Order: sequence, then structure tokens, then C-alpha cells
Amino acid sequence: MEPAVTASLLPTATAQLTTQPPITQIIPILRATFSVLRTFLSQAARVVLALATPFFILVPLISGLFAPVTLIFHIILDATVYTPYKIIYSVTAALYPLYIFCAVACICGAVLGVLGRYLITLSNNVIAPTPELAMTATEPLQATSTRPRKRRRQGSFAEDS
Repeated sequence: MEPAVTASLLPTATAQLTTQPPITQIIPILRATFSVLRTFLSQAARVVLALATPFFILVPLISGLFAPVTLIFHIILDATVYTPYKIIYSVTAALYPLYIFCAVACICGAVLGVLGRYLITLSNNVIAPTPELAMTATEPLQATSTRPRKRRRQGSFAEDS
């Protein structure tokens, strides 16, 4: 028969003397975990490097075979993308001060125009206020001229034909 193992629920004398925070119990576990992880990753890198070595031998051969294609692709990109981009960038960089000057001039002109119109309208209303119009929007406007109107002549073209 095996001796019976009993667990004591009473605190022992050593447990009462060591009052360490729980974080200190986690630190050895984290050290061991990171040590195993570092060892695994270094061995995995060696395995991947050993398996990829044949491909590294083939890379210069493949790049030599595709050199004409990549050269043509680079020339086409240079002619259609890179050069126009450089030209547009240089022109916009050169014209940027002019653009800023014109934009500021337009904004200042618009602000001064609106402000001037508002001040002129305000001063006209202060100096000579306009009388309220008695007519409604449905009534037609009457002529204010005192000269008699001339009669329109009948067209002779319609009568002759």
C-alpha cells in the first residue's frame, strides 16, 4: 500500500515569511518561455536558410534571363511615368509662388469686392433711403417716361405676299 498524501490547508511558516507579489512568480515563467521561443526562432531561421540555398543559386540565372524584359519595362516606365512626373513636379514647384500670389490676390479681391458692395449699399441706404414700393410682384411695371409712345408700323412684307 502506498502512504496517503494529505494536503495541508494551513499556512506554513515559510509561506508567512515570504510575502512576494504575484508578478515575481510570473517572471521565471516568462524568461523560460522567451528562451524557448528564441531558440525555436533561431533554429527555424537556420532551417529556412538551408532550404532556400538552392533558390539563392538560381536567382542570378533567373535575373539574367529576365534582364531584357526588366530593362524594357524600366524604359517604358521611365518614358511614361517617371519623366512626366518629374516635369510636372518641376513646373509646379517653379510656379508655386505665382499660384500663391494669384490665389491671395483673388481672395483679397473677392473680399474687398463683397465688402465694398456691402458698404456702398449701406451708405446709400443711410444717405438716401429708397421708398417702399407699393406695387406687388404680380403687377406689371409701368413706364415712367412722359414721352408719348410711337406706334409700330405694320409690316409690308406680310401684306404683299
